[in-house]
Formats: sequence, structure tokens, C-alpha cells
Amino acid sequence: MNPIFTGILCLIASPPTANPTENLALVALNIDDLWVMVAAALVFFMQAGFKVLETGMVKKEHRSGIGAKNLLDWVAGSIAFFLVGFALMFGNTLDGFLGFQYFFGDSLDSGKILIFFLFQLAFAGTALTIVSGAMSGRTGVVAYFIVSLITATLIYPVFGHWAWGNLWDTTSTPWLADMGFMDFAGSTVVHSTGAWVAVMGIYMVGPRLGRYDAYGRIQPSKASDYAYSILGVMILWLGWWGFNGGSTLAFNEDVVKIILNTNLAGAAACFTAFFHAYLIQNKTDVIEKIAGGSLTGLVAITACCNVVTPISSLMIGALAGVIHNVFYVIIAEKWKLDDPVGAVAVHGIGGVFGTLCVALFGQEELLMHTRWMQLGVQFMGIATCFVFTSAVSYIMFTIIKKTIGLRVSPVEEKRGSFVGNEDSLDVKIDEFDDQRVAQVSVRVSDKGYNIYNVFEYLSINQEKRKKLIAEDRVKYMDEQGSVIPPLVAVRQLSLMLDTMKDKATAERDVLQTRQDEYDNSLQHIHELQKGVLEDESALNDLFDQSFLLFKPKKKVSGDFYWFKQIAEFKVVIVSNCMGQGVSGGFLGMLGISLIKEIFSTNKLLYPDKVLRLLDKKFDHALRTKTLSAKLKDSMDVSIIIVDELKQKVYFSAANNGLFHYTEAGSLTEYTGGKWPIGQSPEDEKDKFSREVISYLPGETLYLYTDGYYNQCNPNGKVLSTESFKAQLKLAQKVEIDEQKQILEDDLKQWQGKAEQSDDILVIGIKLR
Repeated sequence: MNPIFTGILCLIASPPTANPTENLALVALNIDDLWVMVAAALVFFMQAGFKVLETGMVKKEHRSGIGAKNLLDWVAGSIAFFLVGFALMFGNTLDGFLGFQYFFGDSLDSGKILIFFLFQLAFAGTALTIVSGAMSGRTGVVAYFIVSLITATLIYPVFGHWAWGNLWDTTSTPWLADMGFMDFAGSTVVHSTGAWVAVMGIYMVGPRLGRYDAYGRIQPSKASDYAYSILGVMILWLGWWGFNGGSTLAFNEDVVKIILNTNLAGAAACFTAFFHAYLIQNKTDVIEKIAGGSLTGLVAITACCNVVTPISSLMIGALAGVIHNVFYVIIAEKWKLDDPVGAVAVHGIGGVFGTLCVALFGQEELLMHTRWMQLGVQFMGIATCFVFTSAVSYIMFTIIKKTIGLRVSPVEEKRGSFVGNEDSLDVKIDEFDDQRVAQVSVRVSDKGYNIYNVFEYLSINQEKRKKLIAEDRVKYMDEQGSVIPPLVAVRQLSLMLDTMKDKATAERDVLQTRQDEYDNSLQHIHELQKGVLEDESALNDLFDQSFLLFKPKKKVSGDFYWFKQIAEFKVVIVSNCMGQGVSGGFLGMLGISLIKEIFSTNKLLYPDKVLRLLDKKFDHALRTKTLSAKLKDSMDVSIIIVDELKQKVYFSAANNGLFHYTEAGSLTEYTGGKWPIGQSPEDEKDKFSREVISYLPGETLYLYTDGYYNQCNPNGKVLSTESFKAQLKLAQKVEIDEQKQILEDDLKQWQGKAEQSDDILVIGIKLR
């Protein structure tokens, strides 16, 4: 402290007869206490900063809930930390693992310890607020309040004791602090602890509705007001001066240096985060990154601000800004953790980096060990925090999820209701047939909901699912969270039940009356398919020497064929649609309809152009680019256009092939493009190529789907493409009209008593 300033205070505050030395000590003591109280107030004011920051980052409808939850986590933290948390964290150590003093405020009776308690309470509130922002937008208020209570009672205090248990009682020997672990103001103790609780919470509660599409690609979620977010950063920045500066627990010469280091690290991090986002990351989410980068620099300097120089602070901040930007992308896009405010990248990753910086950048004379030994101890502390916090948090969230539920209802989430009643909301239900069930909301308590993807839901015990449906506790939703009518949803789920059998029979049991409608639909599609698929004689009219081998696995086939003569050209198309039965038959009917539409003007198009048009029309009809990868509709297609005057064949395919048996006795395979119709990337050029094949009269073409060579024998062995090619070569010994019988006989011998694996379609054409 400045001796001149202290002397003036002594003259003002003491009577003329007082002992100057005693008064100097008294004034210094009072200023130390006053500084810690001011610092505690600054740290508490960070609650407002977090609230303003998070309000600007989340969707508009979730803004009110953010503020209320921040208030509630402070309330929960204040009560829990006073009654139990402070005792476990700072009481006399029990074998270095737990504190055991001050329970229910016992012995908190002097000014000094009360000041220390208030300062540490503000720190505990900071850890809790980190969790609030990360889980915002979809977490139930009661569930979150319980999380805050448990975190403030158990998770934060226990690890806090291991690292900081000797801050109040310097004779205490908590095991991690005794090992020499250094974390001056809480990069790990406060920030990483809160972040690892948040990670488990994000994982267990799931992403916000519509945050990821069916392919797992992140979808835009525009912040409600960046002006609030930047104001929040500035409030937090000011609060950090008290957060780090107050951790000295005295107003001494180190305070100003610590505040300077804090400020420099935040500034350097903001600088590098901005230019990294602007120059390296294609200017994406720049405001989020300068806000998060700034805070990451402040988090990183928190552990080491007392042992590094100002120049080192700049270096730490500069690295922290880039680290934040990298992990901002990884966490959201690679790890699929939906963190609306970027808390994990800021507090989790920033906390780890800052804790390591104690050893990497700290002045060695100020460290507890040599630099590399200190680095090992720092790693030990980081790993301990992660394992302990994650394990306890996982258990906590699992229990809450299975009992009262973690989420609000889908309707409340979309409307941003804080503790609203779903029944009081005007729910608009889309009833378009192209909506697809992507997730299922299950009400587990009066106000608690859990979200499951379709396969997780169908893996729930059959009897339990049946009971949930009977009690009207299930709602089916698309990936945007729009509710799908039960009958539409069940119709879609029935397609999946064909492959999941006993795992998903509850819906069929509850809605057994729909079975007749399903059978009628099957028969109807069968009749329609018979009407549009011409028989073999029509193919023989087009090509004198040809055959058609067509064997549906079920009443309705997912394979189809189509042929037509346009002027002097002859067009033949074969296709294998995803699925069998009703789903495959429906896609087949759609495919034929679209092909007829493309050729409706009798204008001849090259086959690759036909595929591009078919892909576009198919996507438009079914919106396949937005469907789940496991439910996505698609078609494999081969197209040939035969020009008999020029003796040329124009061939294109979508994930299918063509065999050409030449006069020289060789069997040439053409594979076409790798993308099926309905799955091709929108931005890929030349995804469907064209082959021009010259031929001699008497040569043979074979169009096919995968059903023939994928047929299994009784031992489960697949016939294979190579065996299919060998059979085609052997069939050349006979005329084209006899080859069909040879292929049928060979297939029957291979299949034996095994069930037919798939629809089978092979067309053979002898060219002229």
C-alpha cells in the first residue's frame, strides 16, 4: 500500500494521542477487508454480466427464462453453499478429502470469516451460472434448480476443497493443494468445474429442437441481440478485476499487476479471436467469437495472473483467442454439443489452457516445483477435476432424467415458456404427409419431459411404451419440433418396424385397427403397380430378342422398370427403390410417375440429363435433403438409350450398373455415378456421368438391380456380383430367350430353402 496514502488515513482516522504504528496496522487491516468486500461485489455483479451476455445469445423466446434461471441458480447456490458447501470446501480437512466444519453456518461469527464466505459464495455462483447458459432454451426449471443445489452442495465444494481447502486455514492439507497444484483464482476450480457439469448436462438434455438436421449438420440459430451480448462481456470484464484481484484477499502491491495481466489477456484474446475468425474461419460467427474469445482470455489468465509477467499475459491471451475459435467449431459441429452461449469452449477449454499456463508461462521462482514437474501436477489437477465432476454430474443428470425429466415440453420450448402449461398454449399441428418422425417427446412427470430419437424411443421396453401411449404421454415430432399427428407418425414408424420387429410392436398393439388399412393399402399399390408395369411381351415388341426376369419379394415390389420408343431411339430404365413392401412400392410408383413426366413431351434427353431432372423432382416431392439418414428415401437407377442406326448406346446410372457382352466374348461392366437419386450432394457437379458405348449387332446388354446377386443361400452366404457375372457368361451358350430360364434355375439352386432376400430384376437385350 502507498505509505503516504496510509499515513494520511492514519492522521484522519486516529486521535492525536493514538500510537501511529498501531493505527497503521488497523487501517491496513480495514482496507484489506474493504477491498475483499468490493471484489466480492464485483464478482456478484458478474451474475448480471452473464445474464446480459446469455440474453443476447439465445433466441428471443428464451430470453426471459435465462434471467429467471440465473436468479434461481444464485438463490440455490446461496442457500446450499451456506448450509453445506462452505463447510465441505473450507472446513478443517478430513484426511485431505473433505472439510468438516462450519455446517449450517456454525462458527461463521466473525467479520473476517464472513467476508471470506461472501467472496467464496460469489465464486460458487459463477460456477453455477456457467451451467445455466449452456443448457438454456430447453431445460426444465425444477430440474435445473435441483442441479444448482447439488452442484453448490457437493460437486463444486468437494473438488474446491482438494485444490483450495487451505485458503482459509493455512494449516489444512487437502491432497491436491498439498501436491502443489496451483490455480490462483479458479480457471479449473470455478470455470472448468462449471463447464464439465455443463457438458454432462448438454449431453443428457440433448440439443434444442432444430439445432441439428437429420444428417447431424448444425443449423443456424441467430442470437436475439448482439448488443446485449457485448454489454455482458464488458460487465464481466469489469467483474473479472474483482474476481482475480480480490483473490489476493488483501489490498497489496500485487493487486494492480494482477488486474493489468487480466486486462491484457482479455484484450489480446479478443484481438486474435477477431482476426482468426475474419481471416481463417471465413468470417463466420464473428461476434460470437470475439465475445467468447475475450472471455476465454480472461478465464485462461485467471489461474496464473499472479505468477506471469504482462508480456506473458499478452501471449496467453493471444493463444486463448485462437483456441476458443477452434473449439467453438469442434464442440458444435464435431462433438454435437448444443451450447447456446459457448460456455464449454470459454470456461472448459479456456480453464484447461489457463491452468497449464501456470507451468508454461509462470515465473519459475514463483512456482511450487520446477517447471516440468509443475506441469505434471497441473495435468493431474485438470484430469481430477474432469473425471470427478463428469462422473458425479452424469449420475446426477441420469437420476433427474429418469425421475422428473430434464426438458420442458416441445411446445414450451418453442414458445419459450418458463413454467408454462402446455395445455394452455395454442398448438398448431402440421399435417403434411412429408413430415418425418425424427424425435419423440415423452412426459415423465407433470412438468418434466425427455426427448428421444426414434431408435432410442423404440428401444424402450414394449410394455412401458404401450403404457405411455395409453396415458397420452407421447408426442411425435419432426426435426424442427413440429408435432406430427399420431396416425401419420405411426404409419411412418410401421416402415421401421419391418426391420426392428419385436423392439417396436407397442404402436401396432395400441393401433391394431390400422392393420386392415395397411393391408388394403398394400393391395391397392399392388393393383396400381400391375397397371403401370408392362409385361415381357411389350419388351419383346421393343426388342425382338430380349427377356424380363422380375420377381418381387413381397406382393409389392420396390424395383421397377420402364421402356419406351421415342422416334428411332429406344429407352430402357431399371430402378431399385429403398425399402420393400408399401414403402418401396410407393417410391416405385413415384419414380415411374416422375419418369413419365420427364418424357411426357416425347422429347429425347441424354440419360445423364434425365437423372439430374429425376433427382431434382424426387427431392422436391419428398424433401429428401432434410430427412434422417436412417429413413432417407432413394432410388438406384440405370438408363440406356439405344440408337440402332448408329449402333450406339448412351448409358448413365445412379449407384447402379450395366453389363455389356461383346462379340469378342468379354463381359464389360459400367458402373455409372456413385450417388443414388435422392442422396446426391446439391453442390457436386457432374454427379451423373454419361457413357457412349459402340456395339456390333448380336451383342448383349444386361440391366439389373442388386436383388439377384445379393440373394443368400441357406448358410447366409451372398451370391455376389462375381458369381452373377460368371452365370451371365455361361448363359451366352444359348439364345437370349432361354437365358432367363438358366438364370432362374441357377438362382433357385443357390437359394435352396432360404427366403428371398430382395426384389429381383434383370433385363437382357440382344442388340441389332
